Formats: sequence, C-alpha cells, structure tokens
Amino acid sequence: MTPLTQVGDGDALATYEAFAPFYDRYTSEHGHDDWMADVDSILRRHGLNGERLLDVACGTGRSLLPMLERGYDVTGCDRSPAMVERARAKLGGRAEVVVADMRALPWHERFDAATCVDDSINYLLALADVVAAMRSIRDALVPGGLLVFDVNALGAYRGSFAEEIGFEADGMSFRWRGESSPDVEAGAFVSAVTEVLDANGSPVVSTRHRQRHYSIDQLRLACGEGGLDCVDFWGEVPGEGLVADPDEADCTKIVCLATRAR
Repeated sequence: MTPLTQVGDGDALATYEAFAPFYDRYTSEHGHDDWMADVDSILRRHGLNGERLLDVACGTGRSLLPMLERGYDVTGCDRSPAMVERARAKLGGRAEVVVADMRALPWHERFDAATCVDDSINYLLALADVVAAMRSIRDALVPGGLLVFDVNALGAYRGSFAEEIGFEADGMSFRWRGESSPDVEAGAFVSAVTEVLDANGSPVVSTRHRQRHYSIDQLRLACGEGGLDCVDFWGEVPGEGLVADPDEADCTKIVCLATRAR
C-alpha cells in the first residue's frame, strides 16, 4: 500500500507545496485561457497604459502564460517555492517568476497592471491580511496602474464547497470533498479536501484548503484601506459569464477592478 501524504490543517503554503506536482493535471479543465481573456478585456477597456504585468499568486503559471501570449511583459510571484519551480520550468525563461508573499511584495512602482486570480485572496483568513495584500500590490503599481482580482462568491461556498466530486484528468484520479454546507452564511470560514487517488480509489495525497468568504463591501473596504480605488465589480454566473451588479448568492466568482490613484 502506498503511504498517504496528508496535509490536514488548511495552511495554504503547506497545501500547495504538497499538491504542486498534481496541480496542472487537477486544473486541466479549469479554463484559464478563457478566464484570462476576460481579465485582459477588463484591463484594456478600462484604460490600461503599458504592458508590464504582475501576476500575483501565479501558481504553476497557468494564469501567467495566457497573458504572456497576449503580449504582456509578465512577472509572476507565488508564496510556494514548489509552485514557482514548476512555473519557471513551464515558461522556459520567457518571464521572471519569484517566491514572494502577496502581503509583502518586493517591488515599488514597477508595474502597469496586476492580476490575482483563482480565489487566492480567499486563502487570507483575516481582513487585515487582505488589506496588507492590497497595500503591497498598490505599492508595486505605477500611479494609474490597474488591478484585477477574483474571489469565490457565496454561491461557490454554498455549491461546490458543499459537494463531493470525483473525476479523471490526464490519466490520474482525483476527488474533491467540500466541507461547507448549502446554507453557509456570508463571512464564514470554509474548507475542502483535494485527494489524489490510487488505482483502487484510495487517497495517496490529501490536502485541505481553508478559505474565508469576503463580501463586496469588505473587499471595497480592504481596497480603500490599502490605497486602491475600486472601479467596478462583476459576478460570474454559470452559463452567463460575467454580469454587472452581481448577487453574491447567485455567483461562483466575484471579479474586482481597482486602480492606484494618480
């Protein structure tokens, strides 16, 4: 029997260090190209001035690569060295990727735009940490620079985070076990377990993802405290794409556009 590798406390860094070898296969159907096309469209419709882009919490580069292919001069960062290592290998020197915490980025007025996708903000479990991340990203942007980020909406925590799903991807078997409930309240702490399964359906790697729901009002507050001005919010509704004036209970994602004032 293969020993079980289990990361059970929900610490984001430990979770992604353990899951890094499986991340690309696990997310192979997540539609990063289409999602980043929407992000690119938002940036260009709202006055993007320049091509220097910072992809915060870039993981293995699945959100970074589509922007590189759209002509951006991209830099990526992630807190997980294992994820950064895989991003560097994938990009083959076409972009700089460094280990950095979004709450303490090492850049000052270097980028025209920043992105932070795949609900990375939700792994920050205190609003003060979200404020710190917004302030740090703000400092990395030039005056007038733009930030697009997404978070999981309440609909996601009442939906997929309350379900169990098994699937095959690139010859491997996975299971997602949501530990939330269909009536979870706004602002709740939630968790889910991702498992890599052997040929008998038994988990050989098990990692827990712990997140916190943040409302649009909280995100607006965090941006303001971090020195960013919120421009607009959209919601992702299954089957409809991004919609204006989102109802958080009906959406799986909330997308925010913010700017550093000139």
